[in-house]
Amino acid sequence: MIMYRYIDSTDDPFLKNDEIYQKIINQLDPIVSNLNSEEDKQLMLKMISDSYHKYHNSIRAKSESDAVMMMSTIMSLLIAQSNELERLGLLKGKIDY
Repeated sequence: MIMYRYIDSTDDPFLKNDEIYQKIINQLDPIVSNLNSEEDKQLMLKMISDSYHKYHNSIRAKSESDAVMMMSTIMSLLIAQSNELERLGLLKGKIDY
């Protein structure tokens, strides 16, 4: 079993009080709510929280448009996931940069 190292937004006052983060969570709610298990939903929310926490300056800079803000959020999630897979050794030799 893999242990995930993501931030729980319920424990982070920065995320609780951040309007842009709350807007992102509201927009991604239809995707998260359609995940199969409660564990998957919680993992996705924690991944979003962690990515936002790490890249909030970049995401906030793009917050004038919902579409651009969401694209920045999705890109941060993909970067974080790619980094985690590399760390776990699951991407070796699979991606050419």
